[in-house]
Amino acid sequence: MNKNLMNKKMSMRAHRNTLYLICLLVALSLLGGCTGLTPFSTVVPLQLTPAEEARVGAAVEVKLIQMLGGPYHDQTLASDLSRLIQSHPPLKVSVADRSASALYPLPGGRIIMTRGLLAKVKSRTKLKSLLTYAMHLSVNVYKDRSTRNMVKTTEELLSAAGSSYDPDSAAIRLARLFEHELCKQECLAIAESVGDPADETDFTSLPDSVKRLSTLQPGYELVARAQKAEKAGDQATAIALYLQAAATTPDEPRILGALGLAYLRAGQLQPARLHLHKAVKLQPDYYRTQMGLGYFYLQQRELHQANQTLSTSVRLLPVTENLFLLAEAREESGDIKGAMSLYQFVVEFDGHSKLGRTSVSRLSELAGRQ
Repeated sequence: MNKNLMNKKMSMRAHRNTLYLICLLVALSLLGGCTGLTPFSTVVPLQLTPAEEARVGAAVEVKLIQMLGGPYHDQTLASDLSRLIQSHPPLKVSVADRSASALYPLPGGRIIMTRGLLAKVKSRTKLKSLLTYAMHLSVNVYKDRSTRNMVKTTEELLSAAGSSYDPDSAAIRLARLFEHELCKQECLAIAESVGDPADETDFTSLPDSVKRLSTLQPGYELVARAQKAEKAGDQATAIALYLQAAATTPDEPRILGALGLAYLRAGQLQPARLHLHKAVKLQPDYYRTQMGLGYFYLQQRELHQANQTLSTSVRLLPVTENLFLLAEAREESGDIKGAMSLYQFVVEFDGHSKLGRTSVSRLSELAGRQ
């Protein structure tokens, strides 16, 4: 073969291989960006026993689902989802009461799916495909996604229980890290790639608990409009929109809770109490509505109920606001020591905020009363 021709072919092959490598690296980079996966160069694999993974997954799930809007109130929904996938051990599915479409893989065979994601699934086949993909993400979550920070926080979680009043506990910090490791539109894309996209007749074979979610969209669109009105300071329009949403989509605790909190901010305490009570009854395990109801009780000086309700809110997810309100309730009830310990948590976690500065003042005052 002509030497010049051979050199030319070798050069072209090397150029083609270089282009292929560049394309592959770009594709991997884009995949990491769209899925929220940690770039492979920063992954720090972590070896955990099944028992340790189960412990970490359970601890993270209870905190993360609070950050995402609380657990969805339909008790049959998670059971219906779990039955759709046959895995050993079984996939543990929780549903967060959030309109945005997202899926959160957690250790120990656990996932959190949002109400909004499930509302967009069009068929039983595609839902099963999505759950299977979620199981894969959960099984490989530490292998594919663990950063140095995640490894360090996981080890801290396993080594100590921490205080249930600590808003910066290892479980909560780890939940924040997993909150960023979500699967968004690509999860729906995975599901949509299964079967014939033109054939949507399989929608009727979805569990009733899943089919119902798609009917809630009009009510939550009104909620989004109400939230914008609140941010703009138009409280009257916001309340009117929340009321319309509650009428359009009855018995949705997220809507009732938002309406009750809007009334509370407007100083209309009786309608606030009515709607917050109903929201808490439908969804008792969400920290924000428990906090709103506890604040109402505190305003009314119903101190026993305030202490009880705010303690429940803090147990579900301690944040600056509910810790401060519970400290006030303890102070008003004469529990000076309990109040001071809670004010101290607020100062340590958020000392430069308005509530943090107020807590510093309260601590100084209470120290003089001991």
